[in-house]
Amino acid sequence: MEGAQAVFFGAILGLLGALPPAVLFERALRKARTPSIAAGLVSIAVSFVILAGALFLAKSLLHADALLFGCAEVTAFLLVWVFEAVRAWYDAQHGVRQGERKSGESSR
Repeated sequence: MEGAQAVFFGAILGLLGALPPAVLFERALRKARTPSIAAGLVSIAVSFVILAGALFLAKSLLHADALLFGCAEVTAFLLVWVFEAVRAWYDAQHGVRQGERKSGESSR
């Protein structure tokens, strides 16, 4: 049961670590308000502190299951960014109105 708990908490903390930059990325995709560079750097720093701190605590407290915890954390983090990348790709491919070209050329 210990291994399942380590995987569960690793996945939760991986999602929590991906949340600050993902929120800014979503705001940038909506183009409602462009996030600043300072906000981006702070979100990356917060994400790093959450992920690294969680790994440090897992190594300290869960000696045998630290690898499971870390793998679940990284997997959850990367799955969030795969989802965000697919959304950005879809938005880039389908964000063009009818009759408009992506290269800036006229549609004549």
